[in-house]
Amino acid sequence: MRHFRDSASRPRVIIAVLAALLSTPVLAVDYVVHVHGMVCSFCAQGVTRNVSRLSYIDQTQYTKGVRVEIEIQKVTIAVKPDEEVDFGTLFEAIRSAGYDPVDVWTVTPDGEVDEIIYQP
Repeated sequence: MRHFRDSASRPRVIIAVLAALLSTPVLAVDYVVHVHGMVCSFCAQGVTRNVSRLSYIDQTQYTKGVRVEIEIQKVTIAVKPDEEVDFGTLFEAIRSAGYDPVDVWTVTPDGEVDEIIYQP
């Protein structure tokens, strides 16, 4: 068996590996925010309107990037791939709608709420 060790083929192999890595899709991230004070669909509309305006929200998911579950006081946000969440501006957007954000949790790929990652 013959092994090819010419230096001309190495750059092609490196380029092929890099291309494969760069073409791997980046998964979007969801976070859950526990919010006090939401009691009706009007509450949900206000939170959705304010949070969906944030630059890192993926508006192609849920309703403009936001899913509000009034019964359990939970807001799920979809974040654009490769974007970083500014939890301070997220909390301010919720407060400006008239509600009290408490903490933020990560969501596992199978949709389970996982661990708390932000609590002011």
